[in-house]
Amino acid sequence: MTATVPNFTDIHCHIVPGIDDGARNVAESVEMARQAVADGTTTLIATPHQLGGNRHVTVAAIQQGVANLRTQLEAAGVAVTVLPGADVRIEPELPRLLKCGDVLTLGDHGRHVLLELPHDVFVPLEPLLATLRKQGLVGILSHPERNRGIIANPALMADVLRAGGLLQITAGSLLGHFGSSCRKIAEYAVRQQFVHFVASDAHDTQQRTFGLRDAFAAVAALADERTARLMCCEHPARVAAGEAVGERKVAKSPAAQTTGSSWFRRRTA
Repeated sequence: MTATVPNFTDIHCHIVPGIDDGARNVAESVEMARQAVADGTTTLIATPHQLGGNRHVTVAAIQQGVANLRTQLEAAGVAVTVLPGADVRIEPELPRLLKCGDVLTLGDHGRHVLLELPHDVFVPLEPLLATLRKQGLVGILSHPERNRGIIANPALMADVLRAGGLLQITAGSLLGHFGSSCRKIAEYAVRQQFVHFVASDAHDTQQRTFGLRDAFAAVAALADERTARLMCCEHPARVAAGEAVGERKVAKSPAAQTTGSSWFRRRTA
């Protein structure tokens, strides 16, 4: 463990109460925030699920939920900044819904979109990322290390980077909370310098908690402290402020697979 642990910014957590499979009520949300602060986090982007099985979760509901949570946290004396965002399931209509304002970007800055793949298959992302870029948006792929297609073929992460996407791994994956396969892929991604962000994807106070302090130490051990600061602090803080994050430069692989014309064509594990 390094002697000095910096403040963390968490770009992915499910802390808004009663809106998805995250915090069940305000009391749990407040306790989650307390845990985040104790872990060293000063800024959270609340990212309820949108689309997929959560089409009922609207932008207005997220914004109101975050506003109410801020009031509750202030009353409870919990000093953490909470910003609105969403964990967005990839669907064919996503670019249109973003353009219409029906899907939230991270921090509601209109710059970065947190993209969630189905867990059991890999969906080729190059055309989608190109479409988002034309709209002035950058896609951040959440927890690639937990996708079965990527577990079977880790080189797919490099495809996402070459297409201009950014990658966010889960703190718990580095700590073994999702099993050995996810841990190995997360460690591989860190060693390969594929990762832009480590985030908690926290859902509750018991099973799916924050863990950024321990993840910071894990990244520092796998790479170095500078890399840990980039992934856990500096890059996430830039997203929270609506600022650009530099892309990873990845050489084109001669074995790279073509994706075809449809960005929603599924590539199975």
